[in-house]
Order: sequence, then structure tokens, then C-alpha cells
Amino acid sequence: MIVPAVVDEVKRLLREANLSQRKIARQAGVSRGTVNAIAQGKRPDCEARRRGHRDDFVTPSGRPARCPGCGGMVRMPCLACRVRAMKRKQPPG
Repeated sequence: MIVPAVVDEVKRLLREANLSQRKIARQAGVSRGTVNAIAQGKRPDCEARRRGHRDDFVTPSGRPARCPGCGGMVRMPCLACRVRAMKRKQPPG
């Protein structure tokens, strides 16, 4: 998920700057496809997506470290382990 501040920055650059989507993508640190989706209104709103998630979500940060759960080199907390845990808790369907 892209940080809402980055989405807002892309929207601002699309409105105000006379830049190509490629230059906006480089400046914002996202893909050109993401910029295009934001420009076309095809990308789901970050806040709408976030409503379905729990508030205790912590964005991974810091230097990569070895995850004690899966052994992968990741920025902690390990999202792969978190997704696996969430899938185990969901009823099949």
C-alpha cells in the first residue's frame, strides 16, 4: 500500500506541475503505472482500503533483518508472517 501522503503528492503534481507521468513517478518514488492509475482514478482510495484493516498495523521500517518466523531478510515486522497469521485466522471461503 502506498502512503496516503505520497498519493496526495502525486495528485498535486498531476494538477499543478507540467511534468510527464514518468517524471512524477521518479519524483514520488512510485511506478509510472501507479501514477497513471491515480491520474485515471482507477486506483482505490488508500483510506477506503485502510478501513478494512486493523488499526494496530505497523509499517515495516529500519534496516532489513532476519525474520525469526520465516527466516527471510525483511524490514520488521515481517509482512509475510503477518499475512500468513491472518490467513490462518480466517474461515475458509
